[in-house]
Amino acid sequence: MNEAIRQVLTDVLPTLKDPRIGFVTVTGVRTVKDYSQATVYVSVLGSELDRERSLEGLAAAHGVFQAHVARALRLRRTPVLTFEYDPAIERGVRLTQMIDELTPRGPMAETTTSDMTAVVDALHSRDRFLVTSHEAPDGDALGSLLATQLALTQLGKDSVMFLGGPAPLPAEYRFLELIDRGLVRERPADADERTLVALDCASAARAGAEPDVVEQAPFTINVDHHHDNPRFGDVNLVVEDASSTGEVLADVFRELEVELTPEIAEGLYVALVTDTGRFQYANTSPKALRLAADLVEAGADVHRVFQGVYENVQFAKLKLLARALDRARVLEGGEVVVSHLLRDDFEEVGATEPYSEGIIDVLRSVEGALVSALIREPPRDGGPTRKVSLRTSVDEVDVSVIARKSGGGGHREAAGFSSELSVEELTEFIVREVNEQLGIAQER
Repeated sequence: MNEAIRQVLTDVLPTLKDPRIGFVTVTGVRTVKDYSQATVYVSVLGSELDRERSLEGLAAAHGVFQAHVARALRLRRTPVLTFEYDPAIERGVRLTQMIDELTPRGPMAETTTSDMTAVVDALHSRDRFLVTSHEAPDGDALGSLLATQLALTQLGKDSVMFLGGPAPLPAEYRFLELIDRGLVRERPADADERTLVALDCASAARAGAEPDVVEQAPFTINVDHHHDNPRFGDVNLVVEDASSTGEVLADVFRELEVELTPEIAEGLYVALVTDTGRFQYANTSPKALRLAADLVEAGADVHRVFQGVYENVQFAKLKLLARALDRARVLEGGEVVVSHLLRDDFEEVGATEPYSEGIIDVLRSVEGALVSALIREPPRDGGPTRKVSLRTSVDEVDVSVIARKSGGGGHREAAGFSSELSVEELTEFIVREVNEQLGIAQER
């Protein structure tokens, strides 16, 4: 909840017109147990006078912030917000300035504080790891998970792959043989003693598919490519323009001098080919294509991956797709396509939750559709009532903004969130948010 409130406040800040509010960053939120009050921590770059004026402006805009929080998160009780100054960023800026002043300016001076260096140093210096990814894992998550496990093992590290949650793994990735290669579905007893490597996790809440995985880790390495990743790790490598987390890891392995074996190459290739939509999505960059060639040269079996992922569809999955297509609705003159799956659908066709993966991509292919959404009820007790997947094919809409308003996240083109709202309420919310973004784009 704290992170969801912080995201809403961050989105509202640029819209405020108060001249007193300067360069402000919302660094954190802390709510009391009953959510009646929330302390909002902010940093302000500038003089002490700038800080005081900005805090005055934020306090004056308290009602605006609170209204946005109530509307975006649909809370029964909206916390009273108070703003406090957080000097952490200012201290960091001053420290950086001091380091710059002390660093030689000659040709031999090197920068050793990059995110890549921090992650590589952490992987080099530590010995025991717990490697995980996000709930409802896709090809990028599972391919990256396997490749990292194999790389750490090659480096002589004590590493365990972990992915919790009751849902089975997607059947199309069975050929990766993750269970046979040591993947555990229950958190190890010594998890709180191992360095956590979180891969492809847009937020801390998604890591490990269980609550508090990041909070209980002694040290977290966060490697991702989601642009809204809040940098929840102790060290973070978030490359927003990378096609996939697998692409980011390829660079990390190169720095670690990991030998690119056929097994590691195939894990990275699975991550790459699935997150680029078989090299058809807009995130397919020249670098991604060059990496694909390198991975094939290193031994990734293209035909095996294609057969495993794309030509191994269970009949129950096709029946589930049929139900989603039957319920699909074309709204807003064809610009929005929405469908939904009920919990009973999964049981009646014999499908598990991972079988719904990929259905959203069929909906996005509808002619004229700018945004597509799949609302589904997970076929299990516990957890959220409904999950929503969003896709867009146009620059004018950023579906991650829509997802963040409901506590989710993702990419501009692909995002998701969980909700207790009904199918109709969710449909109205999605259509309203899409129209708002398109209206802003037209005004520009």
